[in-house]
Amino acid sequence: MSKSIEELKTLTTQIRRDILRMVHAVNSGHPGGSLGCTEFFTALYGKVMNYKLPFTMEGKNEDHFYLSNGHISPVFYSTLARFGFFPVEELSTFRKLDSRLQGHPTTHEGLPGIRIASGSLGQGLSVALGVAQGKKLDDDQSLVYSLHGDGELQEGQIWEALMYASAKKVDNIISTIDYNGRQIDGDTDDVLSLGNLHAKLEAFGWIVLEEKMVMILKL
Repeated sequence: MSKSIEELKTLTTQIRRDILRMVHAVNSGHPGGSLGCTEFFTALYGKVMNYKLPFTMEGKNEDHFYLSNGHISPVFYSTLARFGFFPVEELSTFRKLDSRLQGHPTTHEGLPGIRIASGSLGQGLSVALGVAQGKKLDDDQSLVYSLHGDGELQEGQIWEALMYASAKKVDNIISTIDYNGRQIDGDTDDVLSLGNLHAKLEAFGWIVLEEKMVMILKL
């Protein structure tokens, strides 16, 4: 699935168009986080992850991705469509009645590329860790990726999962945090400050790489 840098740049622009069209059409959705994570998604699906089409839920010997901050579904849906998981035309049904593309991703409609329902923040890392451990048990050498918002790091379950991963040496997972300092109620520092997040994550046993507004975690 690897694409050239120029192809990824073109796709990034197209996905941003998709996001704005989808949200504008129904006057509903979360464009900010979606637009901010567009490069992440195009790089992940166009260069980084190893996966196969057609999509299967099991995805054995394939890399998996789990979106924890499910409200940025527009960028997820557009990426999946543009990389061939389902027809691009279906993007026009976003958040409409009987659509498979609801405001938060769900599994009951069988949308290709979606392996978990996400919307309740703080749960995605726990799910990703379970899948990562399952791959180890199956002698599957593939990696598991997850994406999180910095606001959801105020949830206690995230920190339990971070501690668990380190204690159990779940080293086949790479997690990314969209560290933009904003959440729906305002600045994260005003709602509930995360303090020195980099130092805290390292104290929990993770290798932390920080680039602009993104943190990448690896055990």
